[in-house]
Amino acid sequence: MAANPNWARWIFHSVADYLKEVATDADLPVLIEHFDERSAAFERATDKAEIRITGPFDQELSKGYHRIYVDVNVLLTSRYDGASKNAATILKNAGLFHEAMSEPIPVWNFGGEPGDYVEDDPPDHLYPDTHVFLGCLTPRPGRNDSVRVMNFGQMDKVDKIKQTEVDARFVMELTEP
Repeated sequence: MAANPNWARWIFHSVADYLKEVATDADLPVLIEHFDERSAAFERATDKAEIRITGPFDQELSKGYHRIYVDVNVLLTSRYDGASKNAATILKNAGLFHEAMSEPIPVWNFGGEPGDYVEDDPPDHLYPDTHVFLGCLTPRPGRNDSVRVMNFGQMDKVDKIKQTEVDARFVMELTEP
């Protein structure tokens, strides 16, 4: 039997919401690839985060029982506009994402399609009134590189832009209804 066609959307929305909250708490402009449009304000931001979610990759272990893999990548960019810029800002932000991505990420029936939970929407027959908890994405066990921070440093001799990436590999198990 095939995977639930809603899983990809629910996983994507859950991870995006979770990491967008991390960026918001850090007062960091954030762009979720495939969700958000690049705005001029985002491009001009001195510090920013771009989040990419890849997957789910599905492995059916037995009839109706699936192991799901998801990769998440956060690209942090920091522009150094003068001597007053704190060079450690990008590392502080990397630490916030590293900490958040080292924890389980709950997956709910978030989305905008019939059958999905939509926060603050008036209840009707298309959207349920309550969340449905599907499980948690957890950093892949037994791997010493489940969550990694990679520093690229200054990308160009002229533009003083530095980049750091926080990359994580997650797994969860789901059962078909």
